[in-house]
Amino acid sequence: MHFYTIKEAIRGGIKVRIRVPEGEGVAELHLLGRNRRGETLVRAYLVEGPRKLRGWRLLRLAEIEQAVETGETFTMPRPGYKQRDPAMAGGIIESF
Repeated sequence: MHFYTIKEAIRGGIKVRIRVPEGEGVAELHLLGRNRRGETLVRAYLVEGPRKLRGWRLLRLAEIEQAVETGETFTMPRPGYKQRDPAMAGGIIESF
């Protein structure tokens, strides 16, 4: 399960290599929470990978096939980060 890897990466500002059905890339994870239906979501900024994946993404935890910490860190949220993300109406679990 990637839940704890993602939670700790957010807490520590650690970049993560993720794989989703659309491809693979390196992400700065900013927020972990749930929507109103109870699905676990991740708000991520993809900094490396296929062009179609780069930038802000809202991912369902269930669609993340792999999540591995890279050991690299980031210290500032990306522009456009909303700590009170409306997609997380079911509650915030961890935030950067």
